[in-house]
Amino acid sequence: LQLAYYTCQVCKKIQGPFRIESVGQAYVPTQCPYCEQGTTFRLHQTMSQYRNFQRLNLQETPGSVPPGRVPRTKEVLVTHDLIDMARPGEEIEVTGVYEHSYDSSMTLKSGFPVFN
Repeated sequence: LQLAYYTCQVCKKIQGPFRIESVGQAYVPTQCPYCEQGTTFRLHQTMSQYRNFQRLNLQETPGSVPPGRVPRTKEVLVTHDLIDMARPGEEIEVTGVYEHSYDSSMTLKSGFPVFN
């Protein structure tokens, strides 16, 4: 998402736009200013604007990993002109800012903190 619009489920009024800065994170209103109720909101899919992105899974090359150890992996999100630049199996070099994200659903499932 790039710009999000939400519809109040009680009065059906549309709120927005809400600018979404990072991929995968969206602001959802908690109270409608028209009917003044803390209600649920549904994303208005036709008015909202979407951004194109791609998820890449990076993995250590098997030759650089000691015998008996599993190669480590990291997920990378790319946008704009970097989409479809890398093919599966290619060796690439990535420069960027590392951000970890806390996944509460995985924490509840596994019983200990999980970070992506």
